[in-house]
Amino acid sequence: MEINEINEIQSAYKIVGREEELRRALAAIRAKRHLLIEGPVGVGKTVIALSVAKHLKRPFYRVDGDERYTESKLTGWFDPPIVLSKGYVKEAFIPGPLTMAMQSGGALFINELNRMPEAVQNVLLPAMDELQIEVPKIGVLKAKGEFVIIATQNPREFVATSSLSEALRDRFELIVLNYQTEEEEIEIVKINTGINDYDLIKLCVRIGRATRTHPDIRRGASVRAAMSVALLSTRLGGDTNAIRKACHMALPTRIELLEDAEKPVHDIIEQIVKEVLEKSSSNFFSSKATGQNTTNKNNPTSMIMPVNLKQTLSKFTEFQNVEKKEFGWALAQEYPDLKWKLDKLDRNLKKMVKKIAIKAILLRALELIGPTKRSARLKRDVYRFGQEEIDLDSTFERILGKKDYQLEDIIVESREKKNVSCALMVDTSLSMTGEKLAVAAVGAAVLAIKLKADHYALITFGSDATLLKSMDQRKDMELVIGDVIETPAWGYTNMEFGLEIGLKELNKARTKDRFGVLITDGNCTTGYDPWKVAAKYPKLHVIMTRGRESNRKLCQELAKLGKGKMYEVEDYSEIPRVLYNLLRDAL
Repeated sequence: MEINEINEIQSAYKIVGREEELRRALAAIRAKRHLLIEGPVGVGKTVIALSVAKHLKRPFYRVDGDERYTESKLTGWFDPPIVLSKGYVKEAFIPGPLTMAMQSGGALFINELNRMPEAVQNVLLPAMDELQIEVPKIGVLKAKGEFVIIATQNPREFVATSSLSEALRDRFELIVLNYQTEEEEIEIVKINTGINDYDLIKLCVRIGRATRTHPDIRRGASVRAAMSVALLSTRLGGDTNAIRKACHMALPTRIELLEDAEKPVHDIIEQIVKEVLEKSSSNFFSSKATGQNTTNKNNPTSMIMPVNLKQTLSKFTEFQNVEKKEFGWALAQEYPDLKWKLDKLDRNLKKMVKKIAIKAILLRALELIGPTKRSARLKRDVYRFGQEEIDLDSTFERILGKKDYQLEDIIVESREKKNVSCALMVDTSLSMTGEKLAVAAVGAAVLAIKLKADHYALITFGSDATLLKSMDQRKDMELVIGDVIETPAWGYTNMEFGLEIGLKELNKARTKDRFGVLITDGNCTTGYDPWKVAAKYPKLHVIMTRGRESNRKLCQELAKLGKGKMYEVEDYSEIPRVLYNLLRDAL
């Protein structure tokens, strides 16, 4: 592939850098392979997709992913007046974007594919595999020429999205876009704003980049924020005071704070602006790492000793995905011990470490569970006011041939999810340290993700029991994970206390299906009668790490009395998988 071709695309569509990504995208589409582009907001996913498709002169059809998007909107639907007058003839069919892309041999661009319902995503499979789809009443529609699907998605840590099914991911070639370098972002701002003041643009970019590593910010600003700050600053005077005012206008809508952020958004923005302006003469926010690299890829924990932790964190945004994942999980495993040292050394550093650890735990959970949207049962019923999705086929069958029809002849369809409630009780006695607590947090994240629309409670117990999330409480998932890794692992094991609180929480639930899950090593060292409490559960499952025979018998008896199952694992790392399978069966 000629370098000139890449330069031509960059010039035509104002793309800075991204040579390798453009090269890969062109290669994939020319090979008639479907393409998935993944990256955070504002890194140019849509620009890459649009520019490559237009460069190759393909007809282009765009769809924006949405939870309300239906199968018929993607493939097509029948025009009711024509059907009523002529029946299900071909001219009554109005093709959707998928059908139009197939018939024209063009490109179907799906923005944020992982926001679509799984049932809609699955419509793509025969089009991608067999280059054809089956349209009821019409028959098979086949793709022509160079038909291809180009899709984008946000990273999996954006929990509002669903992860794609394994079957769908297997049919895409993947390109991952990360944030660009500081110099590239400066050039992007310059090109898109027409501003030539390098120093002003550099300050705006550095402020935007600083939001991505602030310990109180969940999602930092993209380069679009720097563009806005730069444009507003020039209108407000162009000095440092103008930059400050512009940041308070441009950043609040482009960043997302953590639930437990200690300051309001404008105070955090003020802090970031002040730090960047004060250090603008140094290389503090330079995109190029300085000093000796102490990272040992073979031993990620070598990166997280307090003496070099701050230096390593300053380069965290430049790590590749694999390095970030290893480093984050190493932090999560070490956090229960590391937090005490950081409390004395640097509280802000501790918050940053905790933020990275939480994200690593969340990613582990998301990787484990696959698609986060549950399948739902399709229900058809007569029309009621406020319902939108009409089942046209069923409705037409009822009204065809009638001179007059009533509201009850209109059939609507809806999807119903099975609602369940779960109380998770986690043993955090003295034996629960380091990696075990991090794994327990992954288990809690699995529970929170799978039951995010339903009720769940989370209890930790040692000598005493603590309710981290009650059944009727709406609590941010990252706060839940953070509370787990902050839980001190100490004391004896009082199962009775944990089971009592779990039962109390389950009794609050309004759903028909309710169950408890007890995670323990089975070593009950204090308390009175866990058996009596277990027998009161509607259903109680026990996940036990392999231990002594007496511990195994205790867990088996608790599960039997609770009318549930006992799952024995060799190692704590297996627990999230067992918990996921248990939840999958319940749903």
